[in-house]
Amino acid sequence: MNISVYRVLAVENGEAAEISMEISNGREVQQIKGAVSAAMFAEIGLPLNLKAPLSIEKSRCEEILRYMKLYSAIKKGIYLLGYARNTARALTSKLKMKGYPEDIAEEAVEYLKQRGYIRESEEAVLFAERLAKHKLYGQNRIRKEMFAKGFPEDVIREALEAAETDFSEICARRIRSMGGPGIFANAEDRNKAISALLRYGFSSREIREATALLQNEDE
Repeated sequence: MNISVYRVLAVENGEAAEISMEISNGREVQQIKGAVSAAMFAEIGLPLNLKAPLSIEKSRCEEILRYMKLYSAIKKGIYLLGYARNTARALTSKLKMKGYPEDIAEEAVEYLKQRGYIRESEEAVLFAERLAKHKLYGQNRIRKEMFAKGFPEDVIREALEAAETDFSEICARRIRSMGGPGIFANAEDRNKAISALLRYGFSSREIREATALLQNEDE
């Protein structure tokens, strides 16, 4: 098998390089063209201005092909992030759905995280506060929603600690939206109301404190 690089072009204002290769087994010829970042190109070690086709080994060819796929995944990730915010887990899943191997998808997402394209900690706090203040959810429900969204457990924990939210007050607002203190009028209604509030993610302590807040308002 003969493998040669026959053209290298600087593209994207010098931020990337386009590499054209030819693979021949004596009967068939396959031509491959793809881009890599400038940093990747430096690691590959090819000359930028080829005077003649450069013969390379199979292992080096595989390295170039992997860099091409990784750079493509990074570009696709940036494109997807331009349409919607994504957690690292969600973006990895989307890249895999686009046909990228798992290791390539994970490496591309890590690259994007390190360069600030994905800011999970900041986004997690905003998401937690939005669920609390607009959806009127308690911490347990927020934790489930954030996990389903793709935030890792440590980020969820830190976001809930950082969120400037009084969940007893949020619970009181939820009770008002359900009809106010009257929803606790009798034992049956009280049990139903408490069950609903627990499903919304509030703790027993927060429910007690919320009912106390509402009672003080009425006095």
